[in-house]
Amino acid sequence: MKKYLVWIGAAVLVVALASPAAAQFKSWGHIEIATGMVSKQDFNVGTHVTTGGSTGINRDLTLKEIAQRYRFYLQYGDPKTVRAVLGFEADSRNWGEAAWSNTSDTTDANYSASANPSGRMGVFGADQVQLELKHAYLDFVIPNTPLSVTAGIQFYGIGGRMFQSKDIPGLTVTAGFAPHKVMAYWWRERDVTGTAYNVNDSYGLQYQLAQKQFNVYAYGFYKNDLTSAAYDDHPWWIGVGGGFKPAPFDISAQFIYLGGKRDGKGGNPSYDFSGWAAELLAQYRIGPGLAVALEGYYSTGNDADDTTKFKRYAFPAASEVQWGFGNGRSVFFFYNADFMYYWGKALDFTGLWYARANVEYNPLPWINLNFNYLFIGDTSTGTGGTGRIVNSPAGSRQDVDKSNVGQEVNVIAKFKIYDPLFYNIGFGYFLPGDVYDSTTKGADAAWAFLTKLIYAF
Repeated sequence: MKKYLVWIGAAVLVVALASPAAAQFKSWGHIEIATGMVSKQDFNVGTHVTTGGSTGINRDLTLKEIAQRYRFYLQYGDPKTVRAVLGFEADSRNWGEAAWSNTSDTTDANYSASANPSGRMGVFGADQVQLELKHAYLDFVIPNTPLSVTAGIQFYGIGGRMFQSKDIPGLTVTAGFAPHKVMAYWWRERDVTGTAYNVNDSYGLQYQLAQKQFNVYAYGFYKNDLTSAAYDDHPWWIGVGGGFKPAPFDISAQFIYLGGKRDGKGGNPSYDFSGWAAELLAQYRIGPGLAVALEGYYSTGNDADDTTKFKRYAFPAASEVQWGFGNGRSVFFFYNADFMYYWGKALDFTGLWYARANVEYNPLPWINLNFNYLFIGDTSTGTGGTGRIVNSPAGSRQDVDKSNVGQEVNVIAKFKIYDPLFYNIGFGYFLPGDVYDSTTKGADAAWAFLTKLIYAF
């Protein structure tokens, strides 16, 4: 009997040694369920309805929706040597949404003809194709060097909430010399088939220095877009930023300049890019669980009277930084990913400025409260009229140049139910400025009430 036990033990040992180490496999992800109610999304002036609904003065439009998303990732390998990562996602814009069709959808104003069936996980009868690829990349260290390479469809997050946030096919090479780090980037947005070299590529370089009391970063990017028949785009961005923590203060700032040129083709005019954006945040911690903060943000806007330049700051096309621009700051006006970027009156945060006052309070270890006041202004200028952009927000009046976008007061509460289960609640009240007035009626106040349940695993 002892002999057989020895043989069995030896067989188990051989199988264990021949099998891949369990530590090489890893999975993680999260599930989100969000709800939202928005009152008077068009400020009762009968125009600029953001999401569905018909127009008309004093209609008291109310938006009510439930959204859902899940993401999960699979990893095989060791991040210290080589690994492969696959990421998947599925979304529901609103439970009960119309099923996907490749023809025009007349039953749901949010969807039109599309060859892409994504974002419809919440249809009645959910047994349909809804799994989306999010990431697929290799991550490896070059032996005997400080260099690592990430190749494939990956996430590019650069410049915080003001520059790039997107899943893109590309290549990243990182050189680590602690506490210094240098990253070189290349990604491809488009490659038009044919004999000509019609690509839309971006190239970048970033430097980071991280210390306990401060951090500094600087980056530069150049875009070579040759895919349009009307023009070639060659914008470039230079950004610098960082943070400093002299107790009890926490100070951070960033500045980005946009330059470059759009070269017209086929008789189309050429333009220069000339814009910038900046942010500054100063927080003072009064004591355990209590802090106050002041923040300012500014980005240049359009000048309708200057036909030779694009003066409005622009982030890279299709970047998703706008979805999280209002995190911890806004519930009604700016999009806030803490609520699954469920609602936001201003999808594009450029051409605007704001001043914000904040109080953060943690009465218990499992509760975080943020109270915010924002005054929001417009930075675009020029003579109003047909086809002339003189006010930046989508849906704002364009007959005259105005500067008062509005004021928001909100409270954002985050609850930790269990260590991996969280519940966010936000209420925002918005007093619209005169950029939203119509020619016959002043804009009414509006509000949004948003929630999100998150389970991270």
